[in-house]
Amino acid sequence: MKKRNQFAAVIAAALIVTFSACKKNDNTLSPVASTSTNDMISEKGANPDEEIFNDSQALERKGHSGYVYTESNESAQNEIYIYKQNSNGTLTLQGTTSSGGTGTGGGLGSQGAIVLDKNHEWLFAVNAGSNSVSSFRVHGNGNLTLAYTAGTSGMMPISITVHHNLLYVVNAGSDNIAGLTIGAGGSLTPIGGSVQSLSTAASGPAQIAFSPNGNYLMVTEKNNNAISTFHVNGSGVAGVGTSAASVGQTPFGFEFARGFAVVSNAAGGVAGAGSATSYSGINSGSPNAVNGAVANNQAAPCWVTTTKYQRFAFTANTGSDNISSYYVSPWGALYLINAAIPSGDAPADMAVADNNYNLYARCGGDHTIQQYNRTLLGGLNHIGSIAIPDHAAGLAAF
Repeated sequence: MKKRNQFAAVIAAALIVTFSACKKNDNTLSPVASTSTNDMISEKGANPDEEIFNDSQALERKGHSGYVYTESNESAQNEIYIYKQNSNGTLTLQGTTSSGGTGTGGGLGSQGAIVLDKNHEWLFAVNAGSNSVSSFRVHGNGNLTLAYTAGTSGMMPISITVHHNLLYVVNAGSDNIAGLTIGAGGSLTPIGGSVQSLSTAASGPAQIAFSPNGNYLMVTEKNNNAISTFHVNGSGVAGVGTSAASVGQTPFGFEFARGFAVVSNAAGGVAGAGSATSYSGINSGSPNAVNGAVANNQAAPCWVTTTKYQRFAFTANTGSDNISSYYVSPWGALYLINAAIPSGDAPADMAVADNNYNLYARCGGDHTIQQYNRTLLGGLNHIGSIAIPDHAAGLAAF
């Protein structure tokens, strides 16, 4: 407890400086300056992401057993690996399923290579080596059945996003996006007129995702230090994109939290230069930084995940082999909590399980999934690791 109080005092001092500077430009921050750091993060005991630590019914949900998925991305045959979550949060390999396509046999440099739909009835995965995407039926025991494979109207698909019956993919090899409709039985049908170019050639896309309201697509472009957005009409057709400069260098992975987009800034992998930025205006296709690039002083923060109620965001700092945690305020501002939680070698994709207690991080350097239990105030407790294929990509969990 003494150590936690010391930590809180240090963070509180830092936040007072931050709030004093921010008040010059944003009076909405001024009421928070007088509150304690712990009260802010815990939302005076009302933070729903903390309920699991102080509510008896929530504690029972910690034992919920779900599943975790990654893909092998092998050039000979891409496969989906299925891991069962044990009651303590550790994983056990349950089986594999052929994806109906091939991988690249190397890293994809993207977030969202595999995704689950909202109800966890379907899983979708890119086949980056064969320029296709596949759908899988998710069974009650976590196993998968390959349903359909379709081309992506481009080269080297690396990231997928799903909203209702729409699926969009970003193709890194051809610098474009393309849409497909999801039909009965997991069928995938290309949407006419949906193929749109990114802002420039060789833009280095990292992720594509629908805005929370489904009206826009957002794509981070690493090589351009840009964020592109595309309006999606009522027929599911994406229009020509617009591009805005990112606040922070090398924008990479992102996740939505409390109506804002939390984007990691890899800063070209420069040691100590990493940060994350929260953007408003996502549902209108006009990203605007809330409180700038908030430094974590780590190397290459590339992937982002959030907790169930979106109060906490985690960045995987690939270059410094650790994970940072941020608090996401009601007005969207980010505040660094833990700069460097140790991880495996080169952490990448991350996912928080549905029980809101287990966090998993795919590490490309030592070819493992590192396993954690969440702790109070954005902390993580390491509980083990499990081996994955050498060229694995993507991570999805429920």
